[in-house]
Formats: sequence, structure tokens, C-alpha cells
Amino acid sequence: MRHKGPLKQFDEFDAWSFSRSGERIRSDEVKFDFPRLAGDESISASHVENWEISGRINAKSESVIRFQGRFSAEFSCVVCGSGVQHVIDFDRHLVLVTSESQADVYDEETLDEQTDVVACPGAINLRDWLEDEILLACPMFPKHDACSDVAGRSWRDSESDEDTDDHQDDTAGDTKQEVQRPFANLGDLLKGSKK
Repeated sequence: MRHKGPLKQFDEFDAWSFSRSGERIRSDEVKFDFPRLAGDESISASHVENWEISGRINAKSESVIRFQGRFSAEFSCVVCGSGVQHVIDFDRHLVLVTSESQADVYDEETLDEQTDVVACPGAINLRDWLEDEILLACPMFPKHDACSDVAGRSWRDSESDEDTDDHQDDTAGDTKQEVQRPFANLGDLLKGSKK
């Protein structure tokens, strides 16, 4: 009988048992490659410094998986296009439910911004799940601080230009109304008809 390799066991990972037994896995114990992170076109270089996955049962008797860690990456700045370096810490708590319908009706008011609900009907690929969390932690619009300031000024300038244009249009409209004044001569006409 063939035994699973050291990483093969995580291809069909039982998150429910893992959380019930309060287990923990760290990057210094298991080495994962992250091909989607390495192949992402918006990321020119990346390095996952450390990660940890732990399971627990919370006060409501729910199964929870926690993903936390740190990675660094160089992204393309959305303003200037050159590289911008980010060091990103992630920490997410995922409450497990058995189906999408359970996840849809979950009371999200009880969750904080680091906690989410996920449907986990069976075994999952743990490496892919961890990689999802790393990719979700990446900034949507990476930019340098200086580029953020420039983009903010440009936005404010364009907004003030629009205000000026609106003001000019209003003024132009006022002038037009003053010039046309369709009933301006009505008084003269009425005086003429009385004569």
C-alpha cells in the first residue's frame, strides 16, 4: 500500500477535523509553493515570509480556521506603472458551514472585518486555500504614496474644473435669459393698444 507524500495529505484536507482537534500547521514545518502568486501578471516578485493555519471551535460551537502570515511583493503601480513594494500581514478567521445556503443566511452582523463565513462541504486543497487568502490580501490598486498624492490632486482639480464649468454654464444661461426676455416689450404693446 502506497503512503501519501508529505504534501499529498493536504490535497484532501479535512478542515472540520482539523478545527475540532485544535491543530496548527506552520510554514517552518511544511513547505508550499504558490504558483498563482508567482504567475500573477500584476506581481513582478513575491516572497511568502511565514504563514500559520490553525483550527478551533469558537464559543458558539462553530468550526473556525485561521490563516495568518506575512509576505512581501512588488506590484505595478496603477498610476505610474513602475514597481511598488508592499509588505503585507494577513489574518483571517473563516467560520465553516456545510453549504452555500447556510453561508447565505448566516447572521453577518456577528462578524468583524477579519472574519468571514465559507461553505466547506468536504475535503479541500489546503495549499490552494492558503494561496487564495494570500491573493485576497493583495492591494486592489497598488500605488506609491507620491502617486496617491498626485492622483488625489488630479481628482480634486478635475472636480473643481467641473464646478467651474457648471458655474460658467449657469452664468451663460443667466445671460441668455437676460438677453432674450420674451415679455420685455409686452408693457409697450399694451400701452400702444390703449391709444
